[in-house]
Amino acid sequence: MSVPTQLLESLASAQSPDSTDKSVAEAVQAFCDGATNSSTEESIGDYLWNACSSIFDVVGRTPAERQRGLLELMSRLRQTTVSDKDGQPLNYGGGVVWRDLPLFGWVARDRWNLDGLRASATAQEQSIWENWTAFLAQLTGLASVDDRRGPFNYSLFALWSLRAALEDKPSEAVNNAFAITAASIWIRYAGAVLRKLSAEGRTLDGNMGAPGGKFADRDWKGFNEERWTAWKEGFEAARGDGEAADKAARDAAKLMEDL
Repeated sequence: MSVPTQLLESLASAQSPDSTDKSVAEAVQAFCDGATNSSTEESIGDYLWNACSSIFDVVGRTPAERQRGLLELMSRLRQTTVSDKDGQPLNYGGGVVWRDLPLFGWVARDRWNLDGLRASATAQEQSIWENWTAFLAQLTGLASVDDRRGPFNYSLFALWSLRAALEDKPSEAVNNAFAITAASIWIRYAGAVLRKLSAEGRTLDGNMGAPGGKFADRDWKGFNEERWTAWKEGFEAARGDGEAADKAARDAAKLMEDL
């Protein structure tokens, strides 16, 4: 069953609420039909992976200000349960299709491994990374902070981005100016969620929340007030990395001050 890429593209170009609603409904139905028509567990897995990959492909070409329809699609999918041939919820990988968005997080992690912050990244690769970041940040802004493993919760990716920009020591392998810009996107769209996690002192498993090199002596294992302050001060101190990065840093610091 093919993935409805054309419908996803229409969501990115919808100009009115009515056209967006129509495109979302059509896309949800197509995604449900695709999952239903995948007759074996292997084919369901392939379909889910390809469907989620198609979402990321389109998101990568869609700036944040045009992502509303794609975000609405994700919310609608979360409200949708596909039934199997026996009328029971269709499960894959421990999650219900589409309610739990099975494999979406795995695809997100796979794309994150491409590392758009590397110094060798092209302008096009940076644009794709910025769009992905904005999308996941907006999903995180919609997430329940109490649901650590919720399919909209990408706060771990936020921490990694903020750590790369504000905690790691400067490296020639990293585009530091773009790292600042990417980190600021998380504050813009998911700042309230990240602030709450910091206030609660939310820890992460293993070394996932460990500090960067500048703060190697800190016993950080996730989000906390001290780290939040360090990030804010890092944005305030970020100067001379380019006009766009400077503005992004100033805006992020101001938002953090107000949260």
